[in-house]
Amino acid sequence: MSDEALLDVLFGRAPSTGTLPFELPRSMAAVEASREDVPNDTADPLFPNGHGLTL
Repeated sequence: MSDEALLDVLFGRAPSTGTLPFELPRSMAAVEASREDVPNDTADPLFPNGHGLTL
């Protein structure tokens, strides 16, 4: 990311968008309880897959 792109977002000249491509578990216990071969398998993730800024 260039400095110019960052300044465009900070000054409102460009929208700030982006989403997580994976989920973030709430705890290590949630990680241990999930199945390792299934993506996005934690019971109550802190941030689910796709969480983020969208328009």
